[in-house]
Amino acid sequence: MTSEYETFVRDPAHILSGNEVVLSLRDLTPGRRKYRGSNVRAVVSRPPRPGEPALWIRSVVGVKDPRPCSVRIVEELPETFNAVAFSDFFDAMEKAERR
Repeated sequence: MTSEYETFVRDPAHILSGNEVVLSLRDLTPGRRKYRGSNVRAVVSRPPRPGEPALWIRSVVGVKDPRPCSVRIVEELPETFNAVAFSDFFDAMEKAERR
């Protein structure tokens, strides 16, 4: 079964740079793990590459980009980021990217 994910981002151009980025993915693959969230270090490609899971990009308010991407997961990250409670989630992801 082919995997499919979605992610919410502030700046789509940043994740489409071809560099490794930190993302929070939500699994859209049907089954018991559907909607499971995971934090990863990954490389996003557009147009989608064959053999890689599909990735749908959404804005922070949930508007879906109609053009699909693919994602190559390089590393699974911990469930939580080291950040001050109630701080900005995207800032914590950015900080994790610099490590």
